[in-house]
Amino acid sequence: MGLGIIIPVVILAVVVPVGLMWAKKSFKDAPNARDEVAPPTGRLTGAALRDLPAPPWRVVYEIAEDKLGSAEHVLIGPAGIFAVRTSLSPLPEPLDVPPEATEIARAAIVRGPLDDALRRCAMESDRLLEIHWAPPVDGSPAWVEVMPGVTAVDGRRLTEWAGGQPDRLTSAQIDLAWQTVTTSIGRPDPLF
Repeated sequence: MGLGIIIPVVILAVVVPVGLMWAKKSFKDAPNARDEVAPPTGRLTGAALRDLPAPPWRVVYEIAEDKLGSAEHVLIGPAGIFAVRTSLSPLPEPLDVPPEATEIARAAIVRGPLDDALRRCAMESDRLLEIHWAPPVDGSPAWVEVMPGVTAVDGRRLTEWAGGQPDRLTSAQIDLAWQTVTTSIGRPDPLF
């Protein structure tokens, strides 16, 4: 074998692995399309919750998924204690037939970790609030009672929803629930 065949074989043995390593690194470092399109939906809701008067309303913001399941925030106020999730879908219509037990159970499962935390102060959550941020439809209501235990609220009209709810908790109960939820997820006690 002459030098004419050895040089191309050596080049091939070096260039191909280097090229493959470079291509693998380029694909690995490329931005993920899902990361670019997914807006920070929890922050939309967090900003709307900040518009509620405090007191009487108290909010535990941006809760990690490993702390209270899929509840992004917890809203505590005169109307009760609510697990809050965000949705980019339009406000749903109320069910015209009785909901299936599995649908009601799904909402209870979302509220379950919150209820576990609230047992420390002998309280429980009232409902799951789904805050919707789809473009508004003319004439649509500010909120819809989707089924027992689930209320869908237009995110732009959250203050209107809060003002239209009957009072159920005293200010002492609100503070106790807020303190309990906050400390149960490992945050400092807000009342000290």
